[in-house]
Amino acid sequence: MFDSTPPPDADLTVLHSLPHPACLHDGGYDVVAANDAFRRLFPGTGPGANLMTAILLEPMARYRLGDWEAEAQVMVSAFRAAAPELNPERVEEIVNLARRSPDWDRLWDTVVTPLQPRERTVLMNDPETRKERRMYVQTFEFQSPRRPWWLLTVVPFD
Repeated sequence: MFDSTPPPDADLTVLHSLPHPACLHDGGYDVVAANDAFRRLFPGTGPGANLMTAILLEPMARYRLGDWEAEAQVMVSAFRAAAPELNPERVEEIVNLARRSPDWDRLWDTVVTPLQPRERTVLMNDPETRKERRMYVQTFEFQSPRRPWWLLTVVPFD
């Protein structure tokens, strides 16, 4: 089950202060909260949505992501690595939903070594300009106070 407990006001204030796309997500890539720019970039990714299933099932994701195949593989591999630490019932829910994608079995069965790049950039189609842009994609962990979610940001490179 998705934990629908909203983040504290301080975390939401930080999230909504960011001008570029950003969201808070948990260890299973369930979106806890998203700013308006993130929801414009990835329609259907508000609270309760799962980032992996959104990439696999949301038609707009194939348009937004310049190399959908590579990004889908990164997300599926990251989810597979995180799954043993997650609530098994929630993992089953997410996997059952992801199986609706015709690409699921191939992506799930492909083993890739996780990359640890110094900088992660992704080619995306900007929803406002409709032009391809390279974006930094970074995930930040809350250190003080500790939180059960991470901050994902998508910031233009150029």
